[in-house]
This record gives sequence, C-alpha cells and structure tokens, in this order.
Amino acid sequence: MRKWLHIMTAVCLFFTAALFPVRAELTLPPDVMEYATVGINGVYSLDFDTAQENIQKVFALYPDHPFAHFGNAMIAWSRYEYEFETSDDQQRKVFEKILDDSITGIKRWIKQHPQDSNGYMGIGALYGLRALFNMRNRNWVTSYFAGRKAISNLEKSLKLDPTYYDAYFGLGIYEYFAGTLPSVIKALARIVAIKGDPDEGVKFLNTARQKAHFTSDSAKLILIEVQNTRGSKFYAPEKSLEFIRQLRAKFPKNPLMHYVEIICLYETKNYDEVTAQAREFLKLIGTDKFYKDIYISRAYTALGTTHMALGNFENARDLFEEGKQKLQGQEPSRWGVWNELRLGQVYDVLGKREKAKEQYKYVLTFKDKWGFDELAKSLLKTPYQVPADGVGPLPPL
Repeated sequence: MRKWLHIMTAVCLFFTAALFPVRAELTLPPDVMEYATVGINGVYSLDFDTAQENIQKVFALYPDHPFAHFGNAMIAWSRYEYEFETSDDQQRKVFEKILDDSITGIKRWIKQHPQDSNGYMGIGALYGLRALFNMRNRNWVTSYFAGRKAISNLEKSLKLDPTYYDAYFGLGIYEYFAGTLPSVIKALARIVAIKGDPDEGVKFLNTARQKAHFTSDSAKLILIEVQNTRGSKFYAPEKSLEFIRQLRAKFPKNPLMHYVEIICLYETKNYDEVTAQAREFLKLIGTDKFYKDIYISRAYTALGTTHMALGNFENARDLFEEGKQKLQGQEPSRWGVWNELRLGQVYDVLGKREKAKEQYKYVLTFKDKWGFDELAKSLLKTPYQVPADGVGPLPPL
C-alpha cells in the first residue's frame, strides 16, 4: 500500500514543518504568522495562487526564514504532484530547482540561528521530501542518504526542544517505511544498513496524531495508509474511514481528501457508496474549480475497479472505455495509464486476449515514469487472471 504515498504524502510532508511554532530565538510578528498560515492552508486546499501570494509576503519580511523556503518548495511539489499528476517534466524541473534553493536558504538561516529548532525541522522535512522524490524515481542510494539527513535534522530539532512533538511525525514515517521496505531493495538495505521499526513508527505517528501542534492531521493521513495495507498487522480500514471523514469535515474543498475517502470506502467493501461518491467526484470536475480535468482518470479508476471487484467485468470494460474516450487529447497521467492497463486485464478476463495485448503494448508506448512496464510485459506473456484474494487495491501500483 506504499502506493498511497502518491496520493497524499506531499501534503503530509508539508505539515511536517510548515506551521512551525515559533519558540526558539526569534518571534515573528502576528501578520507574518498569518501570511504563513494562509499560505499553508492554500496548499491544503490546492489553492496554489493564494498559497504563493502569502508565502511571498513572508519572503519579503524574512527572506531566509524556514517558513518561506519550505512553503515555496511545497507549493512547487504540490503543483507537480496534484495539478500536473507527476506528468509534466517542466514542472518537475521547476520543483527540483526550488527544492535545492530552499535547502540552501534554510542552511543560511541555521548558520545565523543555530539554536532554532524550526530551522532543523524545516530542513529535515525538505531532505525527507528529496528522499521521497528519489525513491519514487527508484534512485535508492540517493534516497537513503537524503533520508538519513532528514532524520539527523529532525532529531536535532527534538534535542533542542523535547516537547516539539511535530518531529515525531517525520521520525514515525521513517521508522515505519524503513521497516517495511519493498523486497526489491532489501538487499540494498542490508548493504547500507537501513533499519526501521514499524511498531515504533506507528507509535511515533500516533504520538504526533495525539500531541503534535501542527502535524496531527498529517499523522492521520499516514496512519490511513498504514491501516489500509493489506496483510499488515496494522490493517484497520474501518479506522481509516473514520480518520478521513474527520479530515474531510475539516477540509471540505480538497478533492484529494474526497478521493481518499473513496479509496477507504473501497477498502471496507462499501462498493455502492464507492460508486455514488465516484459519480459525485466526476460530476464536480469542471463545475468546482478545485476538481481539475486531470482527475477524470481517478474517477474512472474507482468506478471500473469497483466493478472488477464485484465481478462485473463487462461493466468494468465499458467504464474504462468511457474513461479512455473522455481522456482523448489529454496528456497521459499516472492514473490514466493505469486505467489502460486495467482495461487490458478486463479484456483478458473476458477472453479477448488480442485486445488485452493491444492494451499492454499501448501502456509500453509511454515513458515508464510510474513503474508499470514490468507488469505490462509480464501480462503480455501470461494472461491476467483474477487472484484468489481479488483484484487488489484501488490505487495504481
């Protein structure tokens, strides 16, 4: 279920450090705190214009404060992740440049304010973001070293202020995910001595959920992922559904919170409600400014996969084909290409092997940004059959 990091982790990481409690050697004026808060809430609402406008106000008054640098980096990351669905190479370059500049800027701040726990929290979170980005691009070694820098700085922040419970959020993420590494990199993990403790990670995340000033909601989002991981000792999808409904009530305008609820409904097998919510999600695209056209493929993922789970493969085929038509002329996104692969699986189940192979070959025409090629090649050799435990989770690999 680590694939959930592709849905909400950037937002979670944003709250690792973005709303720093100013408790070290510098007290910011209330208006600057307000600018930072409005900017951060803009990211959580995917209102990037408002976010950028307010972060720039912080820059104007405190050019190297971690608020400004971290906020700027997270706006760039969130736009790449959500507005462009990690599908725009130019936006990726923008994000990478801003991330490098932000880390450099916070280093200047720490040099001037070496006892400021906020600086270490901010740079730790940015190194964590770099680790995530490198991991998603399968650059395991560089991801590891960025992750170690992240943990080192978060621990410095906590040493300066042991009651800075927000630091437990980042530490919890590291302990849990380092302790549940995918098998493909376990050999590498042994070489570079990556160690993690999932139990300790979940404990830290719950500490942040219960005690953190600003990362409580973020901890809930990560715990949703943990609790929806099939086969895990922490599997508790009903609790995940409870958490996301709390968050949707708090951030009702965020379409990605809406979509995470759809995923949780799927995981709890509330298939009628999945269909109703996915239809509502689709209806809001084009009528609500935050529901972008690029999210169309997400709606069809939910609709088509639900029918697959119910065994209604002809309906699933029709829905994936309908989604394919709706996406004509749109740049391919991760979710859109995933639906193309799912359509091939449906054709296999329906006995349409040649059409299935056409789909898998079509998936292979795209640059493998999302790691689908291995599965597509495998399915070209061996027709898809529904596993004994069902068609699997709703999100892409």
